[in-house]
Amino acid sequence: MRSVVGFLSQRGLEGDPLLTQDFQRRRLRGCRNLYKKDLLGHFGCVNAIEFSNNGGQWLVSGGDDRRVLLWHMEEAIHSRVKPVQLKGEHHSNIFCLAFNSGNTKVFSGGNDEQVILHDVESTETLDVFAHEDAVYGLSVSPVNDNIFASSSDDGRVLIWDIRESSHGEPFCLAHYPSAFHSVMFNPVEPRLLATANSKEGVGLWDIRKPQR
Repeated sequence: MRSVVGFLSQRGLEGDPLLTQDFQRRRLRGCRNLYKKDLLGHFGCVNAIEFSNNGGQWLVSGGDDRRVLLWHMEEAIHSRVKPVQLKGEHHSNIFCLAFNSGNTKVFSGGNDEQVILHDVESTETLDVFAHEDAVYGLSVSPVNDNIFASSSDDGRVLIWDIRESSHGEPFCLAHYPSAFHSVMFNPVEPRLLATANSKEGVGLWDIRKPQR
């Protein structure tokens, strides 16, 4: 039986490497027999994880302990180093996470009806965006790090601009009686967003024309 690393290193996705050569060479060196490693740091159920963009150097996690933890993958694989805890702490369970495209900021949302914007380098909180109900999904525009979308238990999908006041009114892309559990920008056509609704199923939206 081949190891997971050996399998992934040989596998391609439509002609492109599944993992970058840099990731394979530097971060998985010496881990030919790695099948699983527990990353210990949370005190409760972990509800959300997200790799950073462009190589997955970082992993961010959040859960019922209300904390957002940042893991450096190379260090996590080869040692027992503790993760970095971002200073912004939620008041209840964390349900969703997202990096901006430059991996300089992390967004976290959860049951406390807010999205916290964290700075990766300083670990400080940059802003807090209040919602009217639990936040289940987050996605950052792939072409504009200032724009992010959130989906909520109140049945709304909101588009935010972090350059504007967090106390201002965001653009409401959709408002349904049932909860939106997820939202995602299309990485190639960022004008398109996909949503998952508890009653209506999957929706595809054009932010230039909010009516689907």
